[in-house]
Amino acid sequence: MRKSPRTKKRAEPSAIQVVGAEIAAAAREWLSIFKPRIKPKLSEFMRDHGRTDDGRRIRPFPFQSDMADAFTDPETEQVSVRKSSRIGYSTILQCFIAYRIRYDPARSLIYQPTIDDAEKFSRDDLDPVLQWKIVREVATFKPRHADNQIRAKRYKGGWVQIKGANSPKEFRRVTADDVFLEECDGYPWAAKEEGDPARLAFKRNLTSPRRFRAAGSTPKVKGFSRIDGLFEQGSQEYRYVPCPECGHMQKLVFGDGTGAGIRWEPRHAPTRAWYQCENGCEIDEEHKPWMDEQGEWRADNPAAFPRHRSFHIWAAYSQHPGAAWLEIAREFLEVRHDPNLLRTFVNQVLGEAWAEKGEAPEWQRLYDRREKAMMVGTPSAKAALLIGAADVQRGGGGRIDLDIWAFRPDGGREFVERIEVFGPIADPKTWAGLDEAVARTWVTADGRRLRLARVAIDSGDGENTMEVYRWARRHPGFAMAVKGRESIAAQQAIGSPTWQDVTVNGRKIKKGVRLWNIGTSMLKMELYGQLALEKPVDGEDYPKGYVFLPDGTPDEWIKQLVAEELRIIRLRNGGFRREWHKVRDRNEALDNAVYARAVAVSLGVDRWGPRQWGKLMGAIKAPRKTAAPAQASETVADQASTPIPPPRAKRPAPARRSNPFTSRGR
Repeated sequence: MRKSPRTKKRAEPSAIQVVGAEIAAAAREWLSIFKPRIKPKLSEFMRDHGRTDDGRRIRPFPFQSDMADAFTDPETEQVSVRKSSRIGYSTILQCFIAYRIRYDPARSLIYQPTIDDAEKFSRDDLDPVLQWKIVREVATFKPRHADNQIRAKRYKGGWVQIKGANSPKEFRRVTADDVFLEECDGYPWAAKEEGDPARLAFKRNLTSPRRFRAAGSTPKVKGFSRIDGLFEQGSQEYRYVPCPECGHMQKLVFGDGTGAGIRWEPRHAPTRAWYQCENGCEIDEEHKPWMDEQGEWRADNPAAFPRHRSFHIWAAYSQHPGAAWLEIAREFLEVRHDPNLLRTFVNQVLGEAWAEKGEAPEWQRLYDRREKAMMVGTPSAKAALLIGAADVQRGGGGRIDLDIWAFRPDGGREFVERIEVFGPIADPKTWAGLDEAVARTWVTADGRRLRLARVAIDSGDGENTMEVYRWARRHPGFAMAVKGRESIAAQQAIGSPTWQDVTVNGRKIKKGVRLWNIGTSMLKMELYGQLALEKPVDGEDYPKGYVFLPDGTPDEWIKQLVAEELRIIRLRNGGFRREWHKVRDRNEALDNAVYARAVAVSLGVDRWGPRQWGKLMGAIKAPRKTAAPAQASETVADQASTPIPPPRAKRPAPARRSNPFTSRGR
């Protein structure tokens, strides 16, 4: 029988072996300190650790994830985002600050438009992030501690400072690794004599060996948008998404109703909206999440990729309920006829810079859209108030161009006709011819008889001023000597008058004639915006402010109406100035249109209600035999044709003048 082998006892480890094992474990732990940390992508960090204000987990949309990962790509030095509202860019920045504190401490500068904005950002956006669990594991920001100030947060290995771009001292004596520009289109144009704040901010990390820059902003004015410029310098990436019907990849656009874009029905009060594919497919809102999931960013300027990645994103991609295609359509319908509100829509919803409507409209388009049902010289059935505007020209033997405009209760205005009075400006016979022209009666298309309520006459060229004053002095309350001034453009359409008291012969006449200053720039902007309104189709109403041009309006007159354009001139301090420049030699029609509108404003037409307009649209009666305008009274009623006078315009009381030889206290 075979004997089983004897089992050997296991030897107990010696003291030397125990000590060696402990040393090895300590060494591994010590060496692990030098092992590179595995850093997640920022999109993963957002999903795992990001929190909303109410404590819920952040779930980034696919287009947000790709943008966020550019922040943590080691090959990317700069990120620029031209954006609308409701796309979550601020959330990306918040998460990146938390990421920095947790995984990659750095010196970070955040520039807000103003110091007040900086403090608000610190309280409302940054402080909640500092309380996230992932942040508190490595850094504690105690209340009322030197390392936790309103605009300066310090932690181990790094800090965060929030500054305002409206103060020059915010750009001095600070060097950073990261520089973030928040809403940089809202920065002032120059920090006093120091230069553009955006450029000054980006210089704060030039000496950092690990510098990173990012800018995110809603664009404002075309040609002066900082984020537009940064976007153009970068990779110019747009989000392309597939059509669920045909699979065609395309970028989403708002559209103009003729091709791809957002559509809705009914036309004026939509209850349904969809997206029209470039191939004609109708895409419902429910497909948006799938489209974004399958989407991708494509660069129009791949040469800048990946060093400087720039993105354009607007509200149509967002899955927030407030950014639904139906909501976007409703927003557009609410603002489409108001240039100021439409500008906000373009900036905040489309994420595009607003192009100033100072470009001269195409005269051919205006010529082609003339109203076939209206004739030159005959006001329409809706015309209620006639205003004349005259421009005096010495050249070519002398000429006075008188344009007649009619204003309507629906907010529109219509050109009636031009009357030319030829003759030397110094000849009284020429001005007598103007007297005859302004004393005429016009018969409307429905048989009413109208006369001019006021006439504005330009006195601003310096050559004809005294003759203009003399003619206006003979027609007090009817003739208004006017002068265009750009300096009051931002304040009012027509200012308070000033008394001019020197005659053409040099004799002083106290309170002889009043000169009215006109804010020409704002009125030209209004006119060009109204000329851009489209003529309605399919029985729709004309938009408010529409400018009617009757059939037979000469092409030369229309060219004069659009003879100037607004140009934006850059100043040496980084700011800009808007100036109107002629694109054609003759601009009398434009000047007259502006002056007629200013007179209408002075009469209060923008405030008149149905009752006041109704007085002007009263019963048809034969015109009274009236004296020449020289005997006209101050009221509109004496110049109108109807027996019921229109509302009186409030006239500013003349300023009192003190006599230095009789005043008290002498």
